[in-house]
Amino acid sequence: MWSKEEASRLLGNVIGEGRTAEVLEYGEGRILKLYREEVPGHHVDWEYRISNFVYEQGVSTPKTYGQITAEGRQGIVYQQIHGPSLLKLIGAKPWLIASCGRQMAALHHSLHQLEGIGEDGEQKKRLAQNIIAAPMLDMDEKSKILSQLRLLPDGNKLCHGDFHPDNVLKDDRLWIIDWMTAVPGEPAADAARTLIMFSIGAVPKHASFFSKLFLGIARKRMTSQYLREYLRLSGLSMKDINPWVLPVAAARLVEWLPVSEKEQLVREIRRRLR
Repeated sequence: MWSKEEASRLLGNVIGEGRTAEVLEYGEGRILKLYREEVPGHHVDWEYRISNFVYEQGVSTPKTYGQITAEGRQGIVYQQIHGPSLLKLIGAKPWLIASCGRQMAALHHSLHQLEGIGEDGEQKKRLAQNIIAAPMLDMDEKSKILSQLRLLPDGNKLCHGDFHPDNVLKDDRLWIIDWMTAVPGEPAADAARTLIMFSIGAVPKHASFFSKLFLGIARKRMTSQYLREYLRLSGLSMKDINPWVLPVAAARLVEWLPVSEKEQLVREIRRRLR
């Protein structure tokens, strides 16, 4: 769609940054998600494909305008959304935590009504690969977790794979972003991952006692509101979600997380193994 010269000319200020990409202004009403050099090209191709798919299904997600190469890195051009993430919103307005938890549950459940695209069993395949590679667990622990995973259903619904408040933007409505981890799979597994991210997370080392106390209360509030609403809408129970917590938590250990957060995950994993 653009030549390299045109792509470089359109590059604007960096307006966001994550572990896999930077987000830059890219002409009027558009942004460029510019992936870091170490991100494999097939991951970028998949995110472009799944982003187009969900947009065509009517999911509230930014429209894509093509893939480009800029500064020797791959990128995807998206519609720009002028609104904060829910994480930033509740940071500025903590009284909205309960409401945001319920809204996230409704949005997540709406995704799970759609069939996903990709290989059957991909969700469990990715989980198994990550469990095998997980640090801080011994082979016996991994074997027990993999045995439990094999007993769980494959599923074929659209699962985001990383559904948390920083991947939901809000202006006059809610928008879902960052689809690289999306797979066809079991909604209960997707919900289990969201619950783990809500409830287990590192607290900044230099946070005050009151900041730590507030963060703990906020997490519990967000988790309870999300869970209650998601179970009500989906008709699932904790008996459906609980079996996924162990494999999903173990698979999360391969991610770029603070050591303290990985230690929390390992404690929860070993508690459940006992």
